[in-house]
Amino acid sequence: MAEGSTMPHTTLAMDQSSQPAVLFTTEISQQQQSRPLRHKISHHSTPAFSSFLRTTSGSGGHFLNNLLQRTITNRQRAEIQLQGLLDESEESLPTFIRRASDQLTHNNLSLEEVSKLLNTQPFIIERLVNVLYSSTDDDEVIKTLNKIEVQKLTRILNSTMDVRALVFFMMLDENSDYYITNNELASFYEKYLQHLKTFDENRLQEVIQVLLQKFHLDQKSRIDFEEFYSIVSKDSTLLQSLSQFTVHPTWFIKTSANSREQENKFQRFLSHCCQQQRIYEIQKNKLTIDYMKDNLSRIIVLFIYILINLALLLYVVIYRATVTKSNIFVIFARIGGLLLNFNCALVIVLMLKHTILIIRTNTFLRKIIPVDDHIDFHKVVGRVIAALAILHTVAHMINFGKLEDHSWGTFMFTTKPDVGWVGGFAPISGIILFIMLATIVICSMQWIRRGGHFQVFYWTHLLYLPFFVLLIVHAENFWKWIIGPLSLFLLEKLYSILTRYSVKSGRTYLHSATIEQSNVVSLNIHRPKNFMFKPGDYISINLPRVALYEFHPFTISSAPEDTTFLRIHIQAVGNWTKQVYQRFKEISEDDSRENHVKVYRADIRPEESVADLQAMQADHCQDADDDNEGNEDNILETRIKSKKREPIVINGPYSSCARYIFDCKHVVLIGGGIGITPYSSILSSLMAQFRASRVICKHCNSINYNTKGLIENRRLKKVDFIWVNRDQKNFEWFLNLLRQFEQAQDYYLASNPNDNRFLDIHLYFTEIKHDENIGNVPLDLATQIWKQVSGQDIFTSLKSKTHIGRPKWEEIFNQLISGENASTADDVNVFFCGPNTMAQAIRNHCATFRFRFYEEKF
Repeated sequence: MAEGSTMPHTTLAMDQSSQPAVLFTTEISQQQQSRPLRHKISHHSTPAFSSFLRTTSGSGGHFLNNLLQRTITNRQRAEIQLQGLLDESEESLPTFIRRASDQLTHNNLSLEEVSKLLNTQPFIIERLVNVLYSSTDDDEVIKTLNKIEVQKLTRILNSTMDVRALVFFMMLDENSDYYITNNELASFYEKYLQHLKTFDENRLQEVIQVLLQKFHLDQKSRIDFEEFYSIVSKDSTLLQSLSQFTVHPTWFIKTSANSREQENKFQRFLSHCCQQQRIYEIQKNKLTIDYMKDNLSRIIVLFIYILINLALLLYVVIYRATVTKSNIFVIFARIGGLLLNFNCALVIVLMLKHTILIIRTNTFLRKIIPVDDHIDFHKVVGRVIAALAILHTVAHMINFGKLEDHSWGTFMFTTKPDVGWVGGFAPISGIILFIMLATIVICSMQWIRRGGHFQVFYWTHLLYLPFFVLLIVHAENFWKWIIGPLSLFLLEKLYSILTRYSVKSGRTYLHSATIEQSNVVSLNIHRPKNFMFKPGDYISINLPRVALYEFHPFTISSAPEDTTFLRIHIQAVGNWTKQVYQRFKEISEDDSRENHVKVYRADIRPEESVADLQAMQADHCQDADDDNEGNEDNILETRIKSKKREPIVINGPYSSCARYIFDCKHVVLIGGGIGITPYSSILSSLMAQFRASRVICKHCNSINYNTKGLIENRRLKKVDFIWVNRDQKNFEWFLNLLRQFEQAQDYYLASNPNDNRFLDIHLYFTEIKHDENIGNVPLDLATQIWKQVSGQDIFTSLKSKTHIGRPKWEEIFNQLISGENASTADDVNVFFCGPNTMAQAIRNHCATFRFRFYEEKF
């Protein structure tokens, strides 16, 4: 055919619902379709009926349509539709597709650029191109697509289910012989899962065998499209997975968004103004009656705080202006000084941990005092102190410059002017105080505290001790403000010191350490006799052989019902945590044996995490036997003092908002990454309660449950557990507990079939982005088939499915108040521990749904 010539081509388009025969003719230009379809329509597709398809009305037309539906195969119907889409001219494409393609900078796009445009893996695009297009040269590998071909590829992947099923089949049919062999299926999934880079290669062959079994390729060497389509269409879950074999044309939106760059400055200014107006409307809508009701205690406390500061400010202004007749700079300095007295006393009160624990345990007090905001309020007051210190210092410096008794330098750096109440030391002490405060404030910034430099924050924050001592010397009346809070503070410190170094409550030793996946180490600590805590509490620990004086806070992962051991999980992200991780990861067998610390390598052998728990239970029995033979305190004292033990000092426990969980009807526990540790203790405690309520019949050994005891002991009716993590390796250390809980819940539901599920598990694996597009369909098919065959999730071996991609919070929250959850919709409480960006998104959704939101902060 000469270049640029056209020829008429007759194709048959089939409507999926009724599938009538519709005849249309298109003109195909050689320039428009530069590459022919690799899989041409088979010779037996339509020619046998072409002479009959000219009838368009009458009974003969209905008869031929029915005859065609009985005779044409699924593949033939799909091939006809596919060829029609490929033969479609550019002018007949939808307008928004043609306009979007005009925004593309290049006429030809590499396959990698196409994969980014369609938000999928390059491997998938390569397979698609290879099966849809054939090169002019058989040896040439197609590396680029033009804009029209990308448009048509998008059209194909958004067409009928028949077409998409055929295209997916063709991707599996690597040699294009109209059949899928067991080798082709295995080869495709080997390459596909290798491109994911997160799939456990040890399970690859198991997954392939399950796929072969599902598609009957374990019994035969190959299957055709009819058999493949029959297997998929009869299985609703597989059909749902295959329905995701599409692309959302987000690249149309992206390219349209790029056109904003071509707007002039005035247009961009108007867009910015509109955006700011929308933000203002959103912020204004937050101040609703419902918002004020939900945050009444916060608003009242904030109002009281502002009112006290204003009252003190007015007192200084009136007194200094009317009584002492001071100049304006002295007035500003005295305003800063008096407000500093109040705020410096308040900042201590906000961090009295044992006092906060008492408030949290009292239902009435925690309703009127927003105790969960004490850390945020502490930060706010700290910023206020910094601003007031600047005001106080600058005002005095200007005032010293206006005085004529002495020079400015004499006032600032000597005691000769006798300023202050202790030997004229006020100006010099003020300079020292300002430097100390600046150091504390700067080193408390989040980019230092959370950026792997916690030790810098920890040690500089200890400057508060000399800071308050010097402040008493600096300010004549400060002792009157500080005496109450300081007395409470000293009492708490004295109590903390006495308990932390007592063998009954603080001094203990390390039993074992487990190196988990993803730079996490779990420490199993011998629990002191008088150490009592609640689920969700945290402790500060000191490992003298790592750092002699440093204490670091960590949530207790074990349940209070475990009276023998405490378990904490530490992620190596900072200097101290990395030292702990490396110490136990690199410890030799001789040192481990000498220190009586058992080290398990679950990062290399995941089964050792379970072995660790089993070993602890065995050692618990051995310790009980030893304790029966002698005085328990003496034995523990001897073990701690022995140089062969790994000593550890515990400070706490300290409470968190997780203590409220058992006072709610429906709780949603959301954790991001290692932030799941507070809920490990809670789930362990709930599982222990289930087991404690289990009653085994002495005669028939059947299992029953004391449901009356469960109902009376707790108000909690439903728990939704949501864990968002990067990949399945991060789940390993916690999966054993979840499996045990699933098993315990199944036993309970078997004995009480009329009860609803108590715990629902939702795990999200975010390393693979899930937009329901073509790149996720092979994985989704594999996970669904694995679930059908084994009854377990392919990633975690749980019965609960692991979701790919980030959670869709609006959909999840809608489910929390619908269906069987409708009975607890009036009391949904969301508890979160994880990254700040994730917290903000969840907090906004909670405000929309009017769920109470609690965030773990340490």
